Amino acid sequence: MVSFLIIISFLLHFITFIAIYMFFKQLQNVKTQDLNEIIALFDTYLQEVKAENNRLQQLLEDRNIKTDQTQTKQKEPETGEYEKSHDIPIPDDVGDTVVASLESRVLQLHNRDVPVDEIAKELNCGKTEAEIIIKLHEKMQ
Repeated sequence: MVSFLIIISFLLHFITFIAIYMFFKQLQNVKTQDLNEIIALFDTYLQEVKAENNRLQQLLEDRNIKTDQTQTKQKEPETGEYEKSHDIPIPDDVGDTVVASLESRVLQLHNRDVPVDEIAKELNCGKTEAEIIIKLHEKMQ
């Protein structure tokens, strides 16, 4: 009788170890899926930022070409005249202002149930950027 109970105990321990191992593997798969999802989000965000940077760089190059053309047409003032004509007034009253970060503004609008497209339009940021902020905030909670 004792040997029968020992055999049942070993079988139950073996089944328990197998169950624990399977749960461990499942947990690892979930972690890698989450990691892959975050990596994919960052990749798309990076692609968007690169495209936006290229567009901005092209715009700046076009502006530089135009300003170079206009500067060659204008006569350069003497150094004394240049310093006098470009004095920068310093304001007497400087007020401190607090500006909320992009992340906090996105989350505020999201909490008001504003769609992601409208959040991106209102805050002048990319749709993917807003989605990443929202998803990362949800994962952190």
